[in-house]
Amino acid sequence: MTSEKMRAAIPRLQKRIEELGEIDVNTIQARGEPRFRSLEQKIDETLVDTFGHDSVEYERYHLWQLDTASMNMMYETPLHEVRVGYQSGIDRAIATLQTVIDLFEEKLDAAPESPANRARRALGDLDLHPEIAETTTKLFENGHYANAVEDACKVLDGLVKIRSKKFDLSGTELMQKVFSAKNPVLAFNDLSTETGQSEQQGMMFLYSGAMLALRNPRAHEIIKDDPEQALEYIAFLSLLAKALDRTTKT
Repeated sequence: MTSEKMRAAIPRLQKRIEELGEIDVNTIQARGEPRFRSLEQKIDETLVDTFGHDSVEYERYHLWQLDTASMNMMYETPLHEVRVGYQSGIDRAIATLQTVIDLFEEKLDAAPESPANRARRALGDLDLHPEIAETTTKLFENGHYANAVEDACKVLDGLVKIRSKKFDLSGTELMQKVFSAKNPVLAFNDLSTETGQSEQQGMMFLYSGAMLALRNPRAHEIIKDDPEQALEYIAFLSLLAKALDRTTKT
């Protein structure tokens, strides 16, 4: 079983454990209440989806029923025995499902994490600019790394246009015009100081470089990005998008 499948199965198994733990057997009024059959089916479907119906693991961990109370053809099982039987079955089911989770987590801890999984997890931990996150997250998670980078560049280009009101320009030309050190449309700091002028020129190079080095190659050629490299590009573009928010019109 792949690491991805184990990771995907763990939340579903935990959900089944939560549902089992929420049952108060003292509320049972009769044997064979429909809610127990429904939960048994959900547990079984989760195990089938996890292991496959004909697998050794499914045969090892699947549950026949939650009702473990004894049955007698001569008389009806007392209600208190029915409740004890269900509690025993619930406890057994929880222990079984938790065993599967523990084994999965142990295997995941021992297995080396792939670059793609590591990058996807890191992407979720980043505080990306909202517009960048909305545009790139699904593309990145689906493995379309170059498309995610290219779309992040397009978002940045669009944000600069909106903030500067320069809709007649695009790409490198837009960045050089808007962030010009000599006659900028948007300024990052006090341009009357040498420090402010240096920052302005440096930021112009960063924005222009993003268009030249990241957007243009992916717009004109088929690029295959490494997931971790693409993650760094997206983080950089997000940084520029956030920096844009602190600019003022000159």
